[in-house]
Amino acid sequence: MSNDPQTPLSGNDSPALRWFVAAMVFAAMAVVTTRLIEAETLRSANDRSRWCTVWSIVERGTYQIDEIQNRRGWSSIDRVKHNDHFYSTKPPLLPRMVAEVYRLEKLTLGWNLDKHTDATIRLILFVINVVPYGFALWLFCRMLCRHCNNLPGAALLVVTACWGTLLNPFLTTFNNHTVAATFLMFSLVLAVSILVEGREETWRYVLCGMTAAFTCCNELPAAAFGLALFFLMWRHNSRKAWTLFVPAALVPIAAFMITNYQATGGWKPFYLFYGTEKYVFVHEGIPSYWADPQGVDRSIDTPASYFFHCTVGHHGVLSLSPVFLLALLGWMLPGTWKENRLRALQGTGLVLTVVVFLFYMSKTENYNFGGVSVALRWVLWLIPFWLLAMLVAANTLGQFRWFQLVAVPLLGVSIFSAWYPKTGPWTQPWLFDLMTEKGYIDYSTPRPQFSTPHRSWIGKLPTSPEADPNYWVEFTCFDPDVGVRAMRLEDGGPVERDGESLRLVRMREMPSGETYEFYLHPDLFSSQENVKLTDSLWLPADLEPQRRQYTELLQGLPRLPSTETYRPSRIRPVKTGLRVDAFMCHIGSSAVRVADQDGNSFSFSREVWYCAEVPFGTLQFEDRVQTSSRYSLSQRYWQVSAMGRMNATSPVTVKPVKSSK
Repeated sequence: MSNDPQTPLSGNDSPALRWFVAAMVFAAMAVVTTRLIEAETLRSANDRSRWCTVWSIVERGTYQIDEIQNRRGWSSIDRVKHNDHFYSTKPPLLPRMVAEVYRLEKLTLGWNLDKHTDATIRLILFVINVVPYGFALWLFCRMLCRHCNNLPGAALLVVTACWGTLLNPFLTTFNNHTVAATFLMFSLVLAVSILVEGREETWRYVLCGMTAAFTCCNELPAAAFGLALFFLMWRHNSRKAWTLFVPAALVPIAAFMITNYQATGGWKPFYLFYGTEKYVFVHEGIPSYWADPQGVDRSIDTPASYFFHCTVGHHGVLSLSPVFLLALLGWMLPGTWKENRLRALQGTGLVLTVVVFLFYMSKTENYNFGGVSVALRWVLWLIPFWLLAMLVAANTLGQFRWFQLVAVPLLGVSIFSAWYPKTGPWTQPWLFDLMTEKGYIDYSTPRPQFSTPHRSWIGKLPTSPEADPNYWVEFTCFDPDVGVRAMRLEDGGPVERDGESLRLVRMREMPSGETYEFYLHPDLFSSQENVKLTDSLWLPADLEPQRRQYTELLQGLPRLPSTETYRPSRIRPVKTGLRVDAFMCHIGSSAVRVADQDGNSFSFSREVWYCAEVPFGTLQFEDRVQTSSRYSLSQRYWQVSAMGRMNATSPVTVKPVKSSK
């Protein structure tokens, strides 16, 4: 049953205000475009995951991203392993559509993602993000102004929509959030024109259904919005709801299901498999990121703490964008629910906000605030509803000076949050950084400690009862002064000297041919006690004057205190040409500052990649020499090129990785 408009509109739609809206939208999109041109492409794993799918569809005719994700700069943690192939975790509909934009760009301009990566990506993002978002924003602001009864309130709404939301940083990246918000604005403008303004043209129902459904396709919880809007349309005009709105809505939904089936072989999107073996796997000796998430992805917050930080904490909607306190005020004002032509849609926004928060609060295994990003990104699509709720506060209080004095600083903080991240949205919010700096929060992953102290760059000693001819390792390095250099460590077996049980380790350098023999006390070499490295070294009397030289060779650095140990750092996989599987390494580092006779200071550092699978426990190491101003004088990178004994398969591959479900 159709409802006529209740009363004529009492809002603002003057030519001056229309020009103001156009100027604000154009200026905001111009700044966004400038940021887009300056932004680093493929900076985030989130972006790369989708771009890998786009490349694979156009260049290889498949959703599998095996080939492209192995290229330097294209790898992503947002991937799943399905039927021994890699796929993006992202729903395939949006990348499938963008793939056709890329195909057209490739045919017309000759650009491609291989040779013209930056230009190709920036043009596509301008077409799929900036242009439609700017158009939707213009229509949405015009609609807000038509229903706002005072100029200060209308100006507040327009400036907030254009400059004060955290959607703006995401316009420079390939993401689903701005797309969902864009089509939500389109659908709300159309819904208001039908439900409130009495416009009954057929095309409005068709486009409203299509844009609402496409919003749902880009944000899973937005399915609740699609159902709510259908109910409002059905209540308004059941015949047109069933014959126009619903068939149009089925078009993007069908496209979503078809592309998902093409990509996955089933109807369930990959991201719904979070925590299963599709996310948690080992490939070529490397566990997936989700087998051991780092930083904020570790989900260490309690439900109460998570809710706090999602609302008024480091990722808080109200702390980063306090202007939306006016949306809360709008929902609480009696005017929202009395004689308000927009109350059905504003009430829908309130219900959806509660539903979305409850949905994500229930996902206790994924308390990560959307990962490293400047906003609580899974609620960004709701921003048009919050602006609609602000309309009530603007209508009721916008003409009062005290309200304007309160609203302006709230808007100022919101604008600061929206434009502070110059490098794009894939960084933590300014409030997160501030709270971390002050020590209020700490999401850093604790550094894993060594099981035994490492006083030497040699990670471990052989333990066989006799000399093992297969226990040797050879390192190579390219030296710009002498060319290729090599160094070989080999086991000389257990020996007795002065009544002590020692282990002989031979070091041979090439091409010089110099050979050193180290007689090491195994217990002291890896002792947990605070002992000196030199105490674990036995030397014959004729070599005792060279003890310092031998100690420095073992330490890997000159003049390093003998009690110094290598500081443990992160654990990382390393791919080599020795086998298919990577080697899991625990990185350690040490440094010493040395002054020459003229008082010039130099920093000597060594970073060692310790690996239990390799003879002598070291896979590679890197030496650097820098001046006091951090100018690099030399850098040498040594890596294992051959070894006597090696497992063909990494123990990480052999040992199953536990999933979280």
